[in-house]
Amino acid sequence: MTDQAYWLHHLCIYDEKPRDHMWNWLKWYHAIPQYYWGGEEFHLTDEGHVDYTFLAAGSGFQIQMESPPFQFKYEQEWHAEHGSGVNHICWIVPNAKATVDYLMSNGCTTRMEYEEFGVYRGYVCADPEGRWIEIMDYIGDFKTPDVEFRPVGIPGLQLFGATQLTENLAEMSDWYQRVLGLRPIHGGVDEGIVFLADEKHSAERNIAMIMAEPQSEAERVLMQEHGPVISGANYQAVDLERADRDAIAAGFERVSELAMDERTGMRTSVLREPSGNLVYLREMLAV
Repeated sequence: MTDQAYWLHHLCIYDEKPRDHMWNWLKWYHAIPQYYWGGEEFHLTDEGHVDYTFLAAGSGFQIQMESPPFQFKYEQEWHAEHGSGVNHICWIVPNAKATVDYLMSNGCTTRMEYEEFGVYRGYVCADPEGRWIEIMDYIGDFKTPDVEFRPVGIPGLQLFGATQLTENLAEMSDWYQRVLGLRPIHGGVDEGIVFLADEKHSAERNIAMIMAEPQSEAERVLMQEHGPVISGANYQAVDLERADRDAIAAGFERVSELAMDERTGMRTSVLREPSGNLVYLREMLAV
């Protein structure tokens, strides 16, 4: 069983043109809770620089857009192989260093060794199927600002998580429950999709990580090209039709029309954001 709490914080998109593409998100009811452009308050490296923009829509779970040349060699190598895409999910813990041996002894592999920067401490590892996990804790008063946990804009849009495509849903769903202490709140292995929540999940903080078998052609292509992958961000909306129309108007591409998802029993559309990642838009989830 996990020895600490792991709280979902953000997913990171490596985007070759974030300054251009962020406008599409902003047109779709997103806000910028924080951005970082080097400076003494943040860490700089010899291998790159800091260029982070955080985007949010009605949730403390956020999108981090990171631009080239990226900070570290291992990140540059990932981008050279995969191009623009969702690189990792970040988890906040009370003590990052105390989790290193625990995760490594439970099937993780190191991507970036534990390091202490001026504002946070952490490391990057890969889960047993190879998807990247960032573990970090804050130092002092530094913190990426949270946003209000309530739907925003005319359609009541809310970012509520990210989808991870898996080769073995039963094993990976069990791993995240056993090792990170998550619990299932929707779906199931038999349905081909499992919604997992951390211990802070509530009606106010309705955030989940979705583990799923690839179902659509778009998901199968992602798996063929990249292996087990974080395929994209998940949203829900009070006015689903309006949110769907507004996403297209904001410059997102249509992958599939609004239709009933047999796995979840919810009406869902799939879009593609400008850097190529999938965006899943669904009806409001019940807690």
